[in-house]
Amino acid sequence: MDGSELFQFSETRILVILATLVVFFRGLGLYFQRRSVTVSLNDSKHVTLVVFGDIGRSPRMQYHALSFAQNGWTVNFVGYDGATPLNSITSNPKINIHYISHPWHLPDNIPKIMFLIFAPIKVYTQILLLYWTLLFRINRPDYILVQNPPSIPTLMIVQTVCWLQSTKLIIDWHNFGYTILGLRLGQNSLFVKIAKRYEQLFGDRAHAHLTVTGAIHRELMFKWGVKGSITTLYDKPPTHFRRLSLDEIHEFLLKINLEKIVSEQSIGSDFLPPSSTNKTFLTIKSSVDTTAKYRQDRPILIVSSTSWTADEDFSMLLNGAQRYEEEVERHSSQRSNKTFPKLLFVITGKGPLKEKYEREISKMTTRHVKIVTMWLAAEDYPLLLGSADLGICLHTSSSGMDLPMKVVDMFGCGLPVCAVEFECLGELMQHNRNGLIFKSETQLVEQLIDLFTNYPANASKLEQMRNHLSIFQQERWDTNWNKKHRLTTLALPEKSLKNTSAKIFPEYFKVEA
Repeated sequence: MDGSELFQFSETRILVILATLVVFFRGLGLYFQRRSVTVSLNDSKHVTLVVFGDIGRSPRMQYHALSFAQNGWTVNFVGYDGATPLNSITSNPKINIHYISHPWHLPDNIPKIMFLIFAPIKVYTQILLLYWTLLFRINRPDYILVQNPPSIPTLMIVQTVCWLQSTKLIIDWHNFGYTILGLRLGQNSLFVKIAKRYEQLFGDRAHAHLTVTGAIHRELMFKWGVKGSITTLYDKPPTHFRRLSLDEIHEFLLKINLEKIVSEQSIGSDFLPPSSTNKTFLTIKSSVDTTAKYRQDRPILIVSSTSWTADEDFSMLLNGAQRYEEEVERHSSQRSNKTFPKLLFVITGKGPLKEKYEREISKMTTRHVKIVTMWLAAEDYPLLLGSADLGICLHTSSSGMDLPMKVVDMFGCGLPVCAVEFECLGELMQHNRNGLIFKSETQLVEQLIDLFTNYPANASKLEQMRNHLSIFQQERWDTNWNKKHRLTTLALPEKSLKNTSAKIFPEYFKVEA
């Protein structure tokens, strides 16, 4: 027999092989269903949450886990370790965390040929680890809820697992993965186009789709035509995001020792007013038994949270801070009757561009404006927001269709926000009502000057915006999640789904006379 004939297959043989594979994998799926039958008899409500990233830095998915657990579900939470999750997650007996091993890190100076060899192996390793966790380490759930993005390879994996186990899939659309890839490669890149097609293919069918905005809801419904119910579940802050009292602000600032952080980052000692056991740079207590009050010489505390990625241009903030300094110096040289407080910007978060911006910050020589960076535990982050005077958001969205969760957190703490404008920001912010929207660093500086000229004697605009936020604070994550729970976990008739969408988007469902 000629050796080449060994590799010749007829169409019939190919069909037999494919049919055999289908039967094998379907049988494997039945095995996965039956291996969990004992558990299912005891408690039929199981859900697996999948985030192909750091669980501790995925607040929305952590809130999902808590909501499911509070409603009696057993939760298996799959993702990478890193930042510590909320204490309420790690201490909850209903929530089991399954960490995936981190893939090895390829050195930055690795030769290109070696990168091309090892990068695909790294991806395949990630795929196998996730398959192993979902199929063998966890009993079959009733639902899998997956965060998107990242889309590659997560959507393909969870679709396969759900098919094998006859499990219902819920996709939580935070954004579109291909648009994030486009920030690096350009939206016209062939790889971005392939990534979009992949996302459309494996994101097309699910039991339910959750979206963080109405814009993503419309995109999925009218342009992608996905199968399954679609529900807009806006981010809402949990109840522990709130404005702190002066006594709580005082105790928190003593706890984190922000003065030490400022000092370690080589900020001039003449910027902050001196502190002691009864003083922080914001507050003072004349004695242990008295109530804290603001210091007259305190700076304004402005906070911003970031992942230090390409969709947030922090040079806008750095340049704006420099221009605020110049404006204050100009009024001082002219002996103007206007006064301006010092501004202390605290930027929290981790990410790839952090070191780049920290180098730029270290070169600034301003006297009236200082910028520091820090990382806070999950429990301390809302306390910082609850202590601040103003929030800054530089998120622009790779797709123009997601919303910054940091603004939701700030609003939950009654903190007005200055945010850079992008397409769907109006779903969350109203200019001059709960915050200020700017398009350039010039507008940002103008807003800072307007808010803090002759502060605190002239603080009416800031207080008005803070008062408007009380409306936003009335609905929290738990009540919002429970309100939408039936739409996301129970199959609704098609008529009900259309009626729901008609209420959200009446312009797309015009009734003819």
